[in-house]
Amino acid sequence: MEKSKKTFKNRAKLLAAICLLALLSLGGTMAYMTDHESAENKFTVGKVDFNLYERNWDGELPDGTYATSSNATPSDALGIEQAKDMYAGKEITKDPAIKNNSKNDAYLRMTVKVPVATVSTADRDGNLINGGRPQETELFTYQLNPDSGMRPVSPWPSVENGYHIYEYMYTGNGYSEIPVPAGHDIPPLFHTVMFANIVDGEISEDTEFIYVDFKAIQSGGFDGPDDAWAAYANQSGQLH
Repeated sequence: MEKSKKTFKNRAKLLAAICLLALLSLGGTMAYMTDHESAENKFTVGKVDFNLYERNWDGELPDGTYATSSNATPSDALGIEQAKDMYAGKEITKDPAIKNNSKNDAYLRMTVKVPVATVSTADRDGNLINGGRPQETELFTYQLNPDSGMRPVSPWPSVENGYHIYEYMYTGNGYSEIPVPAGHDIPPLFHTVMFANIVDGEISEDTEFIYVDFKAIQSGGFDGPDDAWAAYANQSGQLH
């Protein structure tokens, strides 16, 4: 597990970095107001301004600033510090929340990418699962916060390049997708993540961490969320 500890130290440092992508031209097409953000990239068009923050992961606040010494979580309690000493079965703080800092209502989708590997695991009592035979396993688990106002778009994840990808839509604790009101602060999607209880020596040195991002688009001018997301897909395809 020493190699995996070193890897998580590097991953934790990388997760704190944000790269800004400036959009200089939209061609000749109509541009809808959209926003997208993750720990690795960000782009914004128009006045839709959402911020993905994790107060107890790295101390970021809803407005994008970071806590001062007077209101900060103790550094040893931050998830980004806990992740520097990761081991099988460890649970750490990670609390992705979103604030709509704009004056516009907008549709919102959050995505959680969970790395998957074929490994042997054990339960909390140390009993081997599946007779100790390796099987495809999500390396991190979490519990959806029922107060987040988010619901799964599908009960099943999509699979892509060694990840299970879960997508969530904002429903305000209802059943149908609705816009996030301007100025609204969405509670964390979850509060902690737990590393799988992998049998010692089976974790790869290049193991990835759980990855959270979002996308948003104005709700005005569309007949509903399906119409809005179709436009988002068309526009984002033109921008990349």
